This record gives sequence, structure tokens and C-alpha cells, in this order.
Amino acid sequence: MKFARFALFASLLAGSGALHAADRQVVLVVSADSPVQQLEQIEVKKLFLSWPVTRGNHTLRPICNASDSALNDVFLQYVVAMSQSAYDRRILSQVLQHGRPRPLELTSSAATIKMLTDDPYAVSYMWLKEVPANPRLRVLRVLWAE
Repeated sequence: MKFARFALFASLLAGSGALHAADRQVVLVVSADSPVQQLEQIEVKKLFLSWPVTRGNHTLRPICNASDSALNDVFLQYVVAMSQSAYDRRILSQVLQHGRPRPLELTSSAATIKMLTDDPYAVSYMWLKEVPANPRLRVLRVLWAE
């Protein structure tokens, strides 16, 4: 009988953890006023690897959101599919060989949100839970979900 209660308790705990974990998502975001309506996964990767991605006559500007180490890990693994050192080398080679600018890296979500709202062609990523609180942002796509 004690084992059955323990098993029930353990399954309830595991179930609530799974529900909470499903809420963790990394999304691609732009300003609510941005003319950018969608970006394909390959365009997202190109953008953050310093390759030019354009909409109309405007080049999109990537903003790396370095406000959270877990967010950075997800970005590296699931968006650009590289380790930090490989990503840094790739970006440096783009700068040196092609003169392309490095993606802007901001260390706070507030600074990232401000940059996104100031520039309609800026694109970044953040946790989904940070977006609903700000009507000045729009989600383009889910990049990763736990």
C-alpha cells in the first residue's frame, strides 16, 4: 500500500514537472512594427552566422541575446548547431574574410527588447515567457521547445 501511494506521488510530481518543462520555449522575435513576417530556419541560421538576409531593400540585423547562459546554450545547439568556440571562429572568419559585421550581442533582455523596438529590421531570440508581457514584440517562430 505504501509503495502504491509513493508511486502515485512520484507520478504526480513527474507529471507536473513535464507540464512546466513544456512551457520552456525559445522564440524568434521582432518588433511588433517590423515588416518581417517570417524567416525560414535556414535564413535564421544564415542571419546569426553573419550572412546577409534581406527583406525588401533592407538587410536584417541579428541581435544575440546573451542575457541567460541556458538561452545561449539553446541558441548554439539548436539554432546554429555549433559549440561556442566554433561559432566564435565562424563569426571571426566572416568578419576577416568578407568584412561582415558581427551580430550585436546584448547582455540583458531589456537592452535586447529596446534594440528590437528601435529597429524594425532587428531580429533576436528569447524565452517565450518574456514576450507576452511586452506588446511591442512579435513572435516569428518557435526555435526550440523542451
